[in-house]
Amino acid sequence: MAPIQEPEIQLAQMLASNEKAIRTKAMKKLRKYISARSQRAAGGFTGDELLKLWKGLFYCLWMQDKPLLQEELSNQISALIHSFHDIDKQLMYLESFLQTFKREWTGIDRLRMDKFYQVFTHCSS
Repeated sequence: MAPIQEPEIQLAQMLASNEKAIRTKAMKKLRKYISARSQRAAGGFTGDELLKLWKGLFYCLWMQDKPLLQEELSNQISALIHSFHDIDKQLMYLESFLQTFKREWTGIDRLRMDKFYQVFTHCSS
């Protein structure tokens, strides 16, 4: 019997799928998951959990082709910060974003650089 994976790992794997339909479904689930979990009194996320989610978001954007769809995805990713109901968790989300991009930055090839610049633009506005 296979061990049960953490929800963050399951979502990250779905976000990194090479099938757009799976990635789209994962984004909807992620938004609901963040909102529901951050409303619980004992809820919230650890830094490690957010890093797992951000790795999935990074590769979700990596897999997205076509500039208009990349822009839409960048908007969705940046809007996720509003799913957190606590300012401290919003800051953790932003910190995890920066840590993920710091870790992955040297692996981004020049052909994909524009889509990642775009997510910076959306997250900073």
